[in-house]
Amino acid sequence: MKQKLKNTKKNELKNFSSEFSFSHPGTVVVTKQAMDATFKPKFEQVILGKTVVRNTDLDQSLAEELLHCSKELKQFDTVIGNTMCTMDFYEGQARLDGAFCFYNEKDKQDYLRKVSEAGICNIEMEASVFAAMCKLSGVRAAVVCVTLLDRLKGDQLSSSHDVLHSYQQRPQMLVSCYIKKRLSEARLTSV
Repeated sequence: MKQKLKNTKKNELKNFSSEFSFSHPGTVVVTKQAMDATFKPKFEQVILGKTVVRNTDLDQSLAEELLHCSKELKQFDTVIGNTMCTMDFYEGQARLDGAFCFYNEKDKQDYLRKVSEAGICNIEMEASVFAAMCKLSGVRAAVVCVTLLDRLKGDQLSSSHDVLHSYQQRPQMLVSCYIKKRLSEARLTSV
């Protein structure tokens, strides 16, 4: 599930999705920095046969505003942390359940511990390109995700459909709260 909202007046974008993490399932993660699979804050793109490296900085004040909204909601845990972006869902995320796997459980756990030690709270596949394109465009941006499972404990979802559905509503609830707050502030200043 991937959705984007744009407030053209304030030139802001929010990206929200569901993914896998090192946090308690259901925790909302507001991305501090999008990292690649080697824990570097960059997005690499090949243009005309040359590798171009782009910055993945996100707007930290926007992240703090979203965290503040979460505290006002008081409905779920929210953290600000780094997000690792991979090129694929299986080997890139150290899964053992893909079509090809040339490492074992110990290798996986060793790597995931390094990921966690690098301050990475969640893994997904879009935040780095989203952050790079927004930064390049001069757009304030935030990435808001919900965690579905603790990757140090397994690769497969075990929560019920209803629980997963409720988790997936959390980023939208948080971003909606933020938008309502901003609209309310705009109304007050225009009166």
